[in-house]
Amino acid sequence: MNNSIALNPRYSVVVEACAGSGKTWLLVSRILRLLLAGINPREILAITFTRKAAQEMQARLHEWLHFLATQDATAVRAFLAERELHDVNDDLLARARCLYRDCLMAQPAITINTFHGWFMQIIRRAPLNSGLLTGMQLLEHTSVLYDEAWKMFADSLRAASDDVIAQEMQWLFAEYGLHTTQTLLKNFVQKRAEWWAYTDGREDAVGYAIEQLRSELDVNPEDDPLAILRDKNFEANVQDFVSVLQSGTEAQQRDAGELMEALKYQDLAARFEALCAKFYTDKGEPRKLKPTGKQDKVRYASLYGAVFEILHFVRVALTERDVLRMNQAVLHCGAALLQHYQDLKLRQQVMDFTDVEWQVFRLLGQSDCAEYMQYKLDSRYKQVLLDEFQDTSSDQWGILKRLEESLDNHDESSFFCVGDDKQAIYGWRG
Repeated sequence: MNNSIALNPRYSVVVEACAGSGKTWLLVSRILRLLLAGINPREILAITFTRKAAQEMQARLHEWLHFLATQDATAVRAFLAERELHDVNDDLLARARCLYRDCLMAQPAITINTFHGWFMQIIRRAPLNSGLLTGMQLLEHTSVLYDEAWKMFADSLRAASDDVIAQEMQWLFAEYGLHTTQTLLKNFVQKRAEWWAYTDGREDAVGYAIEQLRSELDVNPEDDPLAILRDKNFEANVQDFVSVLQSGTEAQQRDAGELMEALKYQDLAARFEALCAKFYTDKGEPRKLKPTGKQDKVRYASLYGAVFEILHFVRVALTERDVLRMNQAVLHCGAALLQHYQDLKLRQQVMDFTDVEWQVFRLLGQSDCAEYMQYKLDSRYKQVLLDEFQDTSSDQWGILKRLEESLDNHDESSFFCVGDDKQAIYGWRG
């Protein structure tokens, strides 16, 4: 990698490098180069994922600035040369020596923080009419709280066993078992920011989401995909294919007999399973049924294709119905569990990380105060540096994108990211 480009304050840069390659050194060096270029400390925003990492960055920057202020000119020039500043003149040397004092006295100072630490700062500075939940404590460990919400949810189901949600929960237990059901609902709660963004505050959020999914899958609950298996043309194609198979090998003749037996099933679900057993493997892949040398290959292929096409159509349609049915149950139960979880936090006056992200996301993009808050951020930050960028969530990246778009209006602004996809910890969340 060319450090002369990565450290140049005039460029916006994305750096992807493996573990141990010095990404943090590069990021702090970039901050130093920004200060040397005359950027005001208050205009710099550096974000990382843990308080420990933020503290280490702060400590390293403090150490370097102290070094510049106290070491002789030869040592300072060598230090700056390592950061791609060569032929340092007396003016730049004097500026480097003053940085330690300037940063100590700067009000406000450089922002080096975690995402959630910075988000809490934004929330505290939001106008009173923003609608944000103020005075809430940030809760880092939520497992105990979630378990309590689950217990409250379970108690509510026992109290209203005939309720739609209780019935959907019983269906989930019957279809997927306790462990898988709990995993599905916990994942829903963890993805609640995406749920809130998708439903956009609608009164009947669950109904809206189910109807959108039904439309995308093109599923009509009143239609029965299996009904086509009674179609005379389909039955005739199966029988014709059976006739072709009967002229072949012993294995084909056995297949022919089993297909004829399948057509005798009056129960369409049983008929479908029996037919699929001959056209699909146990892994659900199409069987490679080939004609013998004595059989009409064109007729064989035509009849096989006609039967398989209908079976595949039914298979896909049933899968889509199952997907819709499962999502219907999960959305009803997940939304109810989520309501218990949010109510419990509100009573205890706490927020978790997702709540903080969502509040800031709405504040900057959807609230009546969005324009004002973006103006405040635009006037404050001109330089954004992001560590471990591969682990940003969609909400985090959405907030930074709004800030990045505003930076495009400033000549002396840049965006700097360092990270490595191979080190992603939160890849599961997209």
